[in-house]
Amino acid sequence: MIAHVDPAAAGAVAAAYADARGSRDPLVTAAYSRLVTESDRLFRHVTSPDRPARVQVHVAFTTCPAPYADAHELIRSVRHDRLLEVTTVAGQRDRRHPLMGSERGGAYDRFRAVHDVLGHARLRLGFDRDGEFAAWRSQERFHSALAGRALATELHGQHSVLWTTGQMAPPKAVLLDPRLVRRSVASALPPTTPTKGTS
Repeated sequence: MIAHVDPAAAGAVAAAYADARGSRDPLVTAAYSRLVTESDRLFRHVTSPDRPARVQVHVAFTTCPAPYADAHELIRSVRHDRLLEVTTVAGQRDRRHPLMGSERGGAYDRFRAVHDVLGHARLRLGFDRDGEFAAWRSQERFHSALAGRALATELHGQHSVLWTTGQMAPPKAVLLDPRLVRRSVASALPPTTPTKGTS
C-alpha cells in the first residue's frame, strides 16, 4: 500500500510551479546538469547489454502518442518483455525542455525512460496521483541532493499541476522551494487500512 497525496499540499506545489518563471540561475543550471548526468548513468545501467537478459531493458523512442493503454501495459511490457517504448518529445513543441536535451532519444527522453523503468515498472505503480507520488519518492533515492531538487520539479511539480488542474504542465527550468516540497512529503496521508466489518 502507498501513501496518499494530500490535495491541499499538491495544490500549493501546483501553484508554485505554475507561478514560477524559468531561470538561468547557476543553481538551477547545476541542478539540472546533475540530474541529466545521474539519469544517464541510470539509463546506461538498466539498458546495458552487459546485464543479464532477464533484467536488461530495451528502450525504443517512438513517435506513437500513446504506446500503452495504461500503466498495466507498460509494466507488463517492461517486466515480461524487457521492452519500454517512450514517446519522444522531439516532435512535441510544447513538451520540449529548456535545459534537458529534447531531441529524439535525448536527455529528456532518457530521463523519462528511467522514470518509467525505476518508478512505474520496478514498483508496479500506476499513473494516478498516488502512484506518481510514490514513484518520485522512490526515484529520488537514486539521486544526489542537488539533482533531487530538479527531480522534485520534474516529477512532483509537474504532476501536481496535472492533479490539480487536469492539464499537463509545460516543462520549466525551475527549482521549487525545498520547504514547500518537505511540507508536501510530510503531509502525505498514510495508507488506508480496510476497516473490519461488523456483524
